[in-house]
Amino acid sequence: MNETTAPLSSFERMLGRAATEREREQLRRAQAALGLRENDALWLVIFALQYYEGLYRQFPKAIAAEAQRVLSETRTTAEAAIQASAESAKADLAKAIATAARDVARDVARRQMIQWLVVGMLVGACLFSAGAYVGARTGF
Repeated sequence: MNETTAPLSSFERMLGRAATEREREQLRRAQAALGLRENDALWLVIFALQYYEGLYRQFPKAIAAEAQRVLSETRTTAEAAIQASAESAKADLAKAIATAARDVARDVARRQMIQWLVVGMLVGACLFSAGAYVGARTGF
């Protein structure tokens, strides 16, 4: 099959770049299959279809690149959220521990205060009883 230079150069002007070997082969097959001449008007339709086919071939690459970007962003955001949650959990745990320690200390202090109050009352009662006994023995 002979390469058609006029249609190919028109196609390359439309693309703004040199045609790839794959594109050239597709144009040669279309020319052979359809029996096209170099000045056939059908070349314009074939060029447009070839151009759009090239654009559509790029979509999977663009989608994959965008999916990779979104995945990377999602991973970064998730890691930041996990880190923030861990820090928040640490702060909440420290607050809970401080509250529990304060409550335990208050309860222990209250128990000790009650114990000393009872001991003081017993000592006071003993002293009162001893005073009453001594007073009764001495005639008061």
